[in-house]
Amino acid sequence: MSSLTNQPSHHLAVVELNGKEHALLGASFPDGLSQSIQNKAEFRDRLADALKAGEGIHPLERLPCANVEAETRTTCPNDGKLSCGVCKLVSYCSKTCQQKHWPVHKRDCKDKIRSDDWKPAWVIEGRSPSFMTSGEDSLSAFNRVKEEEFAVGLHLWGGVPAVDVINLSRNENDINKNFSLAFVASGDLRNIVQTITALPSNYAGQIKILLNDREPRITIRNIALLLLLGTVDDEKTAAELALHFWYSVFLPVEHHVHLSTVMSAFLQQVGKEGHFSVPLGSLSTLSGKLSLDAFDAAAGMLTAQHQLEEAVSEYERVRFAPSRQDRHHRHYCRLEPSHRLACLEFRRFGLLLPFGALNSQFNTPNNFLFSPGGRWLQDDLADPLESWDIEAVIKAGLAHGAQRADIYGCLYFFLSDTLRSFARRLRQFRVSFHVFNQDAGELSSDIRADKLSAFGVPKTIRFDRVDVSNILDVEYAGVRGVLTDWGTLLRANKTATIVGYFMNWAARQPGSSPNTSPPYVTEQLMKRLMQDDRIPGLGRGNSMKAQKMATDLILGQLSSLTAIYENSKAFSEFLEKQGTAQALQETKLKLKGKHTIAPHRLCAPLDGQPDTLPHFPDSESWYLHVQLGRALWSERYVEFSRA
Repeated sequence: MSSLTNQPSHHLAVVELNGKEHALLGASFPDGLSQSIQNKAEFRDRLADALKAGEGIHPLERLPCANVEAETRTTCPNDGKLSCGVCKLVSYCSKTCQQKHWPVHKRDCKDKIRSDDWKPAWVIEGRSPSFMTSGEDSLSAFNRVKEEEFAVGLHLWGGVPAVDVINLSRNENDINKNFSLAFVASGDLRNIVQTITALPSNYAGQIKILLNDREPRITIRNIALLLLLGTVDDEKTAAELALHFWYSVFLPVEHHVHLSTVMSAFLQQVGKEGHFSVPLGSLSTLSGKLSLDAFDAAAGMLTAQHQLEEAVSEYERVRFAPSRQDRHHRHYCRLEPSHRLACLEFRRFGLLLPFGALNSQFNTPNNFLFSPGGRWLQDDLADPLESWDIEAVIKAGLAHGAQRADIYGCLYFFLSDTLRSFARRLRQFRVSFHVFNQDAGELSSDIRADKLSAFGVPKTIRFDRVDVSNILDVEYAGVRGVLTDWGTLLRANKTATIVGYFMNWAARQPGSSPNTSPPYVTEQLMKRLMQDDRIPGLGRGNSMKAQKMATDLILGQLSSLTAIYENSKAFSEFLEKQGTAQALQETKLKLKGKHTIAPHRLCAPLDGQPDTLPHFPDSESWYLHVQLGRALWSERYVEFSRA
């Protein structure tokens, strides 16, 4: 990446919140443009024109020809139609462009990580991988890993695929039905995006969304995404701005200008008590109460002046920490060669783009992925691919000319399509967002005490869906806390549902996964996978080569075993230990045996029983979900309804 030639100048505005003055960023412009703006009115007019026109924003409609020159930012204007016959990561419009670009592309095409004989570091060095421990129980190992420096961070991207929490056809099946939805520990917006875009185009009801997360920076990021998608007139421009804001570590300076403009304008109209209300198009609205911590977080991110070189250094410090190498290699050893390189490329640069797209213009740090002090906010394994259904991602990529090997290019086109649809529906549907930044339990108490009626959330509200994410886990609210807090706020009908999942339960429950079961269980499962040829490089043969490959790579494949391990009995025992039965009785709720929102386990059929295993109909499905994916496969969803 090249460094910025023009450092941005900053226009500061001072606003007051809860009696405290805050200096915040009005906008950041290259020097030449900022000097031409003489007053606030001219500034706002120019800004509004730029936002409407999508100045400097160039969404991709088709996979571009990969014949690009980074230093001069020269590109071929044609689509890429002829893929590289070796790596399939880039495509060209013609043989001429391919030959011209070969001196550049061969460095990637012949990268050693694409070698057929690539092996993880622990194999080359003849040692046990760092993620393997002996004599340590699963809970101790879980707690130890959680405390490792580079494993600690905010969850700004989702760790499980997005869920449509309405699932209209399986539940109310009424296009005129009004919905009240609560996302009480939302994390990012993926479930909201999935839910709104899954509704039929002729949906005619109204949707009220309670959007809450206790982490201020997550709340601010969600507000920023909604503002970008709801206030930028052109849906293509809005989606382009939003997807890079969401997932790219570095941005074009034009994106930075647009983002700064939208957010500073928003913050300047926040009331003294944190109240805000803004339109999202002509039909939808965004309102709520901004905590002082959230306001400070937003102002800090907007005014931060991260230098490119320092941000790159910090990103590399976390992503390439030597102590975590084995954890990255554990993933790589399950992948096809080109997917190894694609994952390494995103780890190197953090740009959500097709592999062969021009990227030298992405040279401004994304302030909303770094702390004001310049620290990377997430852990070292954070990956946007975890947030979306991988088969849908590839399908979208193929429709735009991308190849299956270019997995992040596929994700770019998937998100471009999805966010355009979401932006369009914010203008077509009547959606009201009510945003808060509280602990989920405190939020429930405030609703029941009628403290939020001024923000459109009266104590009489009853929700059709309450998405609690994984605060069901013991480390957070726990199942009893969630049911007590939110059971009384659930609408009294057969379709109203509290939905969430347990992420960390397996570490606390014997028999929950192969590594908490007797050794013979692991042996049986591994034998089954090898017989089915579902582990890359491990065939059915008994040759010395096959045995050596098994010995070399087996440790990197152990996590795959959980995908075919049945753990419903252990999960029932875990729920019993958590006092679930008593909590259900006290709250007059029931645990749904047949789910209507999310399956009991990832990739299991929605109408399956609790003991139904994840379903992988063929080797491709297995590879994409289990080998390329990063799921634990011990995650379990639960749904609660009125008894």
